[in-house]
Amino acid sequence: MKVSELAAKFSLQRFTESTAAAKLFRQAACFGCGFVAAGGSVFGTYAPFGISAAAAVPFSGVFSSLFGSILGYFMLSGGEGTFRYITSMIAVIAIRWTLHDIRQINRHSLYSAAVCFVPTLATGLAAMSVTGFSPHGIFLYSLEAFLGGAAAYFFSRTVVILNGTKTLGMLLAPEIACLVLSGCIGVLSLSSVTVGPLSVGRIAALICILFASRYGGTTGGTVAGTAAGAVLSLGSEEQFFLGAAYAFAGLMAGIFFRTGKIPSALALTVSCTAVSLQSLDRITVIVTFAECLAASSVFVLLPKNAGNFISAVFAPKNRDENSEGLRRSVIMRLDFASKALSDISSDVEEVAQKLSQLVTPTLESVYEKAAKTTCQYCGLRVYCWEHSDGISMESFEYVTDKLIKNGEITENDLRDDFSKRCCRSAEMAQEINKCYNNYLASEAASKRVDEVRSVVAGQFCGLGDILGEMADEYENYEFFDNELSDKIFMKFKELGMVPESASCRVDHLGRMTVEASIYDDDRKKIKRALIVKELSKICGRHFDTPGVTAAFGRCRIALCERPCFDVEIASSQHICGDGLLCGDHLRYFNDGMGRMISVLSDGMGTGGRAAVDGVMAVSIISKLIKAGLGFDCSIKVVNSALLVKSQDESLATLDIVSVDLYTGETNFMKAGAAMSFIRKNGEMYRVDTPSLPVGILTDVGFTYTEDTLSDDDIIVMVSDGALSSGEEWIERMILKWEDKSMQDLAHLINDEASARRTDGHDDDITVIAMRMRDRTGRRSQASMQCDTA
Repeated sequence: MKVSELAAKFSLQRFTESTAAAKLFRQAACFGCGFVAAGGSVFGTYAPFGISAAAAVPFSGVFSSLFGSILGYFMLSGGEGTFRYITSMIAVIAIRWTLHDIRQINRHSLYSAAVCFVPTLATGLAAMSVTGFSPHGIFLYSLEAFLGGAAAYFFSRTVVILNGTKTLGMLLAPEIACLVLSGCIGVLSLSSVTVGPLSVGRIAALICILFASRYGGTTGGTVAGTAAGAVLSLGSEEQFFLGAAYAFAGLMAGIFFRTGKIPSALALTVSCTAVSLQSLDRITVIVTFAECLAASSVFVLLPKNAGNFISAVFAPKNRDENSEGLRRSVIMRLDFASKALSDISSDVEEVAQKLSQLVTPTLESVYEKAAKTTCQYCGLRVYCWEHSDGISMESFEYVTDKLIKNGEITENDLRDDFSKRCCRSAEMAQEINKCYNNYLASEAASKRVDEVRSVVAGQFCGLGDILGEMADEYENYEFFDNELSDKIFMKFKELGMVPESASCRVDHLGRMTVEASIYDDDRKKIKRALIVKELSKICGRHFDTPGVTAAFGRCRIALCERPCFDVEIASSQHICGDGLLCGDHLRYFNDGMGRMISVLSDGMGTGGRAAVDGVMAVSIISKLIKAGLGFDCSIKVVNSALLVKSQDESLATLDIVSVDLYTGETNFMKAGAAMSFIRKNGEMYRVDTPSLPVGILTDVGFTYTEDTLSDDDIIVMVSDGALSSGEEWIERMILKWEDKSMQDLAHLINDEASARRTDGHDDDITVIAMRMRDRTGRRSQASMQCDTA
């Protein structure tokens, strides 16, 4: 076994995949939080943070937190006041147990703070009843309860943030503040852990200040230094100087951050040691210098890319006024153009309808033209048409039924009185046949023109929808980072590519998206892993595998931040009659915008012709989606392409599943497609909506179904060939499926569907199986692309 395989087999990610291991891991985390929090004390005496942890951790981990805090109070806090704090924690657990089912209360943002504040203050006042009440004591116990409640609030918000789907770059300022303060309380707890005279907590704080200075400059260094110094200075009177020392050290390290890691570390060491001189204690100065030297050594020796993720916190959030004005102008122009093109489409249809009423040929015009041609040089013309007993249009209407039925008439088919009066009845019959053939040709051409006009009008409308979607997309972007765009452009050059342009933007949720156009249409030359690695360094974000689309000598590369979910996906097909061409076609891919998209099309019939329609539908709509078009716009383009492909009827179904890998929101879109299946939380659901396939009518659209999926939920898409013997057996098979792969499930359903068919007929069968997976530690499979014909 290779070393990489051995490491993967025993990785933490594989350990936490099972439900039992995940529960054990969460309980251990709650225990550790309680243990560390209990070690933090303020003013050298008060240590309410173990109570804060018990009030803030998830309800399932309160007892683990209790045991961890008890151990922490005895080991880290010296045991002083431990029994009072244990009593407070038991009271906290009792309150949470009582109010656990009242969601309106326990979901309030200040619930954890209140649950911590009341028992802490109550036990403090109870302790004073023994030693005697005093204003000073009441103030200190009230302050302790307030600090404990504040810490419980920060801890509870931190738990929510860590369980959420946001990356660092998406966090708002209040959320970042909660993380920082929770971390500072943890550092305060570790400050009592020493290696000789050196404090582990203070060394950790100095390392954090150095990293904040490196990625956040003077702002990051000063903020980190001020926060860490303010919290650590509460530990005891001897540490009051740390508030000023760490703030000044962070400022100086931030000033020198552009000169490199070593100058920045030296600036921190010198400035922090200089401020420590105000303590007037030689040992304190020496210890401070040694701690700065230890932190600087660790900082310098760490890899260059260590801590890249921190830069997302300091990414510029302010928009350039000129860029914002240009963005608003582009949005308005796109929106106006969208509405104007939609109006053009309706105007074209309206004018075409009015013109058709004026110029559309009729059977009366056939007879009029035949009579005019035959009779214009006849001497009896005036007598036949103007005499009361002459020929009229009613004489021609006699042969209408035969003309329509047979496509032609003979002289004998004319009415007897007409034949007796007309000396050119044979010529008249021939001219009627000629004019009728011209009428049929004109009617067929007019019908074809109507179809083309409808397609063109639909294209105007579709183009308007495309522009409208582009306007909505730009509206959702919060700002464009021109500085990062330039860096990305230069990085592509360094990687040996020839970039045309690069764009870096952040949406209203804080998610960053990078797009670039490269002068090369060979997707195999694009080193995706290298691009992800280098751009992640530049932007300070973790990017997912890029989506690559080739067209007209260029490649479009799109990257989004690494999402929270992955999709295990596989497919299986059976070709009708064991032939070479399958009428079903499928493709699945990551669109580069955080969505995994699966497309399945079933062409009309089987064999080569069905394969052409299926491949055409899937290929066009996949390219359009990768190019950034919406689903509604894309299906209109596919429908138009099938309508004008040939004079023969061409139609195909479309079945699309789009999974948002950040949130788990899933859209099911069907156009004449067979039902799909969902296994969600151990229950089975069907997605079966009435709709029409593409290629029949000019106005075709998707029917939508939405759902939100989570870890271990399963989606199965099938073509109609798999449902010939019912669908209940498929549901039972999916419901019982446990640990095996999606490839095994797809093959099993495909083989079983073929075996169950007993009507003597055969059909193409396609199965696509997908399973949601928590993204932690997994390599994305959604970036794979599958083409099967």
